[in-house]
Amino acid sequence: MSQNPQLPDDGNMNSSTRRVAIKMPVVQPRVTFALLGVLALIFLYYLSLSPGVSGGQEAFLNDWAKVNDLVRDGEYYRLFTSMFVHLDMIHILFNGYALYLFGRDVESLFGHVRFGVIYFLGGLSGSLASFIFTDAPSVGASGAIFAIFGAEMVYFYQHRQLHGEAGRRHLNRLLFFMLLNLAFGFTYSRIDNAGHIGGLIGGVVLAWFIGPDYSVQRDPTTESGLSVVDDNPIQRWALPSVLYAVGLVVLSVYAISAPV
Repeated sequence: MSQNPQLPDDGNMNSSTRRVAIKMPVVQPRVTFALLGVLALIFLYYLSLSPGVSGGQEAFLNDWAKVNDLVRDGEYYRLFTSMFVHLDMIHILFNGYALYLFGRDVESLFGHVRFGVIYFLGGLSGSLASFIFTDAPSVGASGAIFAIFGAEMVYFYQHRQLHGEAGRRHLNRLLFFMLLNLAFGFTYSRIDNAGHIGGLIGGVVLAWFIGPDYSVQRDPTTESGLSVVDDNPIQRWALPSVLYAVGLVVLSVYAISAPV
């Protein structure tokens, strides 16, 4: 990946900025593809059920969806299972493509574990926001997808110097895409925009504290003499992840137990 680091003056070279190619420490997006497979398998199972028949598609949706009254009755798992269910082909294709598009980038840059933390905790944040602000039943992975979308925006904002002008253009495209999707959500009543916004906020907050903190350092073992190092190891970001999860549980208990 092409970068524009500001190289310090060490007496052997001037301190002017020069363009060099530096390899980013990325990983293969295996979790993204695993999630896509799980979502596809669940949707195929849903399609295999007989519509309009007892124990069929309607019963499956009723068992997995976020239904506020049932969550209040103790079926808390619905805040999680609703993230894996989709209503129709357009729903699964749209969310699947968005996960493929943004999930690969975020997982590659954040690593498998941090990507999983943001996807699931961000998705649960979306489910909780939907529970608090939307009475209607809700399903879909879009809250989790908005979480990784928000994480990618945070990454390119925090690393705007590292990625240069190309990174700033990409951030502007992400911001435009976010505003476009939220505006569309406000104009279409069937879209659970509260879940989208909750997931987006969760992804932004999590990425801000647990995301990678890449910096360019001198490395005589590389061809360019430089390497990119993550200054936010797991020893630093594990605690914020746990604190976020605990805060999410506390907020969920308060929201669920609050009088209607």
